[in-house]
Amino acid sequence: MHRNNKKRKTMKRWAAFLKLVRYPNLVYIALTQFLLQYCVVDPVLRNSGEVPSLPVPQFILLSLSTILVAAAGYIINDYFDINIDIINKPDKMVLDKVISRRWAMAWHTILNLAGVSLGFLVAWEIGQFYLGFTQVLCSLLLWFYSTSFKRQVLIGNVVISLLTALSVVVVGFYEKQIYHSFEAILSPTGRKLIQIIGVYALFAFLISMVREIVKDLEDMMGDSKDGCRTLPIAWGVLAAKRLCNVLLLALVIIIFLVEIRVWLLDWYVAIAYLFFFVQLPCAYIYILLKKSSLPQHYHKVSSLVKLVMLTGILSMIFFKFYL
Repeated sequence: MHRNNKKRKTMKRWAAFLKLVRYPNLVYIALTQFLLQYCVVDPVLRNSGEVPSLPVPQFILLSLSTILVAAAGYIINDYFDINIDIINKPDKMVLDKVISRRWAMAWHTILNLAGVSLGFLVAWEIGQFYLGFTQVLCSLLLWFYSTSFKRQVLIGNVVISLLTALSVVVVGFYEKQIYHSFEAILSPTGRKLIQIIGVYALFAFLISMVREIVKDLEDMMGDSKDGCRTLPIAWGVLAAKRLCNVLLLALVIIIFLVEIRVWLLDWYVAIAYLFFFVQLPCAYIYILLKKSSLPQHYHKVSSLVKLVMLTGILSMIFFKFYL
């Protein structure tokens, strides 16, 4: 009986830990980097008679490094958000209920050190040690986001969106066609990689901005009581919605331009996928957001935005088939 209780408590702690580090978001990061590496970078390089700079073990370490730093960021965010979460989502809290603040800070430190160390290890193995500072920068930005940036108008939204885009770009950073020399960058292969990675990074930035602003709309009550100056609090709900609409329109236009480009390549199935699974959902989110006024409405919009993130990521698969 005692052993069963101990086992249940252990399982409860692990479940709480996974919830604390937002494991579905970590899966998104891993999936994004995997698809980019093996559905975009690898086919593009092999078509040019080259191979990726990172063999499979090193790529796994790089991806794990990104995931560990992100997990540490989620922990420190919850650590500094306890007063807000008590109001916004008391039923979903794990800090101070299952996991103590002391253990949360310990896990944040361990995961950060492990993530940064792996980043430097991979950078050293390819002879570009300075690339390891990318993870240091991410770790610092996540710390300052949690302690300061997120409480200021737009700064926190932009920082998180840039970090989301950076999780895409970092795969390219470790590819010699980008880091080796300007000649490599200007080569046909280098230009193609930068164009594709750039489009996905821009998509990640814009869709993340939309989600961050929608989350601010959802969390207005707790944020205002904690003294945060988020966009809907400082500029008003209408202004926040209008900015989201502008970002969604920009996404639709960018996807339309991509569709024109791939139409010239006869990638018709890819065009249909982008239209039905990325563009139309963006239009639906636009309509739904206009009608939203309560936290549960904004939560639904936020979930749909996250789904569009996934469908956008999965579009990388087409490069594997067509290239």
